[in-house]
Amino acid sequence: MARLILAPRGEARVRAGHPWIYRTDVVRLVGAWEARDAVTVASGAGEALGRGFYNPRPQIVCRLLTREDEPVDHMLFRRRLEAAWRFRQSLGGDGDARRVVFSEADGLPGLVLDRYADVLVLQALTLGMEQHVGDLAALAAELVGARAAYRRVDPAAAAIEGLRGESGWLLGHPEAEVEIREGPCRFRVDVEQGQKTGFYLDQRENRAAVAEHAAGREVLDAFAYTGAFGCWALRRGAARVLALEVSAEACARARRHAELNEGADRLEVREMNAFDALRALEREGRRFDLIVLDPPSFTRRRTAIDAALRGYKEINLRALGCLRPGGLLATFSCSHHLSPALFEDVCRAAAGDAGRPVRVRAFYTQARDHPILLTVPETRYLKGLLLEVIA
Repeated sequence: MARLILAPRGEARVRAGHPWIYRTDVVRLVGAWEARDAVTVASGAGEALGRGFYNPRPQIVCRLLTREDEPVDHMLFRRRLEAAWRFRQSLGGDGDARRVVFSEADGLPGLVLDRYADVLVLQALTLGMEQHVGDLAALAAELVGARAAYRRVDPAAAAIEGLRGESGWLLGHPEAEVEIREGPCRFRVDVEQGQKTGFYLDQRENRAAVAEHAAGREVLDAFAYTGAFGCWALRRGAARVLALEVSAEACARARRHAELNEGADRLEVREMNAFDALRALEREGRRFDLIVLDPPSFTRRRTAIDAALRGYKEINLRALGCLRPGGLLATFSCSHHLSPALFEDVCRAAAGDAGRPVRVRAFYTQARDHPILLTVPETRYLKGLLLEVIA
């Protein structure tokens, strides 16, 4: 088995509980390696620290799968999948769609696995994990009772890691659209073409929480995608919902979702860039009681954080200008380079520029089936605030 010898800085990070090893942490690689096989990670003194898949191409060259003296094989995958599924079952929840495996947070770095009713969607985000997608899909389907499994290739990960596989069915070959239930709502998920693995499961609990404030209110759902926040608001008695979405296909799906959820007569969908639409609504004097801002990540690179901050400030500033006194703003960021403190800073600056005092009604984060590891802060990426305009 090949051995990856670490410099003191990398060794210290691993001992502190972080599973990532950067190229600059490596002193040398001893022996031949294969993408399919784990390498042993060792200190400069030769002490074994764990095992993981190695790939010299990306900046993160290795992610630990175990800190024990054990093989990385079918049995390890089975144990990790079983533990992940037991944890999800302990969470309860009303619905038939959830995340089953969240990469590092479940001891399977480089693997994302979601369940939509009886269909699994798998993403292999590292070269080593890609070598085992067939075995992982079969194990997971057996474990959760799925009839099919689809592989989604993330283009960014493919470019960084040099992934060679393509998107496609690993098990079964049903229709690409799967109907799921989320509390009182129903949605149709396109597992082949939809964003992420087909749906934004990380907002599942937040959609329910925000909708508790929707009864009788006029709601604006910006960056609506296929309208999940809006449908929850409609189910909870919103008077009207205006959804803003730049994608024509997503707009069409949002309308169909409103029909599925008995709210089509109270939904208006506008195919518009949310930045432009928010500015136009503010100029027109259009006002709302509840606004949801759930934009896509504004940056995947730390070097672009300043531009992302300007974007977040702009949309929050415009949204605050569109709220009636006593109105609520549910605002989110899924940019993992933006810390919760930095996100609060940008919202605070937007409120100051808008001249509107606000108080915090709630803090939000990702759904519990996207667990956060204390020693791996990168696993905490979704953050949100519920703000109330008090004057």
